[in-house]
Amino acid sequence: MLVLKNAYLINGRDDLPVENAVVIIKNNRIVKAGKDVEVPGDACVIDLKGSPLLPGFTDAHSHIGGSDRLDRPGLSSRFDSYDYAENMKAALEWGVTAVRSAGDYTPDIITFRDDVNRGKITAPRIIASGRMIQADGGHPAFTVFSADRDVIDHACILVTDDTDIELEVKKLADSGVDWIKAFLTEVNKMDYPNKVPRLTNSQLKRISDAAHKHGKPLMVHVEDIPGVEEAVKIGADSIEHVINPATAEHEITDETLRLLTDNDVWIVPTMLVVKRHDDIVQGAAGVYADLEAGMRKLIKAGVRIGVGCDSGVPMIPYGECVHLEMELLTAAGMSNMDAVKAATGGNAELLRKDDTFGVIEEGRAADIVILGSNPLDDIRNTKDIMMVIREGRVVVDRLLAD
Repeated sequence: MLVLKNAYLINGRDDLPVENAVVIIKNNRIVKAGKDVEVPGDACVIDLKGSPLLPGFTDAHSHIGGSDRLDRPGLSSRFDSYDYAENMKAALEWGVTAVRSAGDYTPDIITFRDDVNRGKITAPRIIASGRMIQADGGHPAFTVFSADRDVIDHACILVTDDTDIELEVKKLADSGVDWIKAFLTEVNKMDYPNKVPRLTNSQLKRISDAAHKHGKPLMVHVEDIPGVEEAVKIGADSIEHVINPATAEHEITDETLRLLTDNDVWIVPTMLVVKRHDDIVQGAAGVYADLEAGMRKLIKAGVRIGVGCDSGVPMIPYGECVHLEMELLTAAGMSNMDAVKAATGGNAELLRKDDTFGVIEEGRAADIVILGSNPLDDIRNTKDIMMVIREGRVVVDRLLAD
């Protein structure tokens, strides 16, 4: 039994922290958490001396087999990446204890997830979408992946007029994915301003209906505000991106806000990837200022915001990106506490795992981060990671090692 005492507890759900809190961990679960909790006499006790204690962070949009470097393949298999070891180690080092894969080799990502869940591999817990559903000839297989046959065969489902969409979605569901992912885009950032084929709204609606029939939520990649509105109307549960580079339709209207709030749809804006890629599409005007202004509107309107980064694409480092994303969200009007809650308890709710992790309370998984300084004073302090506990085991220690 492990006891963390004298913690400054930010539990991932409540607005007010708890000082001098105690968290008791037995095996891989939190058995008690809060103020005035009695410390068992036979426990291993760590006195945090007022250090902030939070749930582990989550990256709600990642490509686990990708790379943040240009000198490596854009997407690779479990075997080629040595069980995604470098990427997953980086995530844990930055306190990221859960990751949603937004498109990876399949069944690699499913078998990896299951091995992590069985305790065979030390890594963040994985929520997997498996193969990405896109238009034949469209994004991403025929744009950023340059029609790479290996990526097409293992990470994509190409839809034509003759595709049995319901059957393909059923195959994905039967393979054990947690989410279904589809693309709503005709933007070609590799050959701007030319466009590529996209899924029609009818095809997207069939994907959505089939996903929900088989008990799977749907995440939809969009590029601009009309795409956001289309995604809501076809039944998306989570919308990936809001305003991406090489787009022009950025006005968020009252109707946009009403659609999002009335339908309780989550937005994962991936602000960091837009900021870092804003000037790389030759001939396209920058969009980041519009994205930040748009996020300010979404946050003020109470739209549900997830924290995801598109890690696994160039210049988006695993793990650290979650902290950088929180900084950008606060710059767009989110409070420090709300940013922390979004990256912990909020993301767990988005991912349909809020009964498992994301909040420090009795019965939740013991996925915990201890910081050296207070993120409520400065959101950049989320980077000041002293200890990471994953399922009750210390996996990163800069606290006791000192």
